[in-house]
Amino acid sequence: MLCDLPEDEFTFFHLSTTYHPYQDRNYTSKDLNNFFINFYLKQLLPELFHTRKWSKTKKINQPIVLCFLDDHKIDPVVIKNDLANEPVYANSIRLHHHAIIASRPSTTEQFQSLIGDNTMLRYSGKMMTSNLVQCDADRIFYASKMLWKYPNDYLMFGYQDSKSL
Repeated sequence: MLCDLPEDEFTFFHLSTTYHPYQDRNYTSKDLNNFFINFYLKQLLPELFHTRKWSKTKKINQPIVLCFLDDHKIDPVVIKNDLANEPVYANSIRLHHHAIIASRPSTTEQFQSLIGDNTMLRYSGKMMTSNLVQCDADRIFYASKMLWKYPNDYLMFGYQDSKSL
């Protein structure tokens, strides 16, 4: 679907997000998807559009987002420095998200301003790390590599009509 979108109308971004552990709790895929839904629908989209009200025009201008769960090796991440200015490490939880964002012209500049590491952390206290890069539609193959393991746990957001394809 994303590969069929007109490249002159959409700019593609790849967003990876990892999440903080909470005590000894093992998050389910549903938990993580709820984290992403809250981050995207309740924090990021309202900031991109400067509103929490969604008219048809605003819905049409929303990005198309496909979001997939992924497993990864747990590597420690520096989250802050202690009083002696020594790094403090923490491990994110194993499950994380890869999202492909097909941005329409009305939001492309805002997404470009968020390119980089940890630029999305202000939108969610649950998020441990984030990384946003510009990409092409083929990046969907990497982002969805674990779809076989989580076939019912992908997320899709955004308005799409038959003219977009």
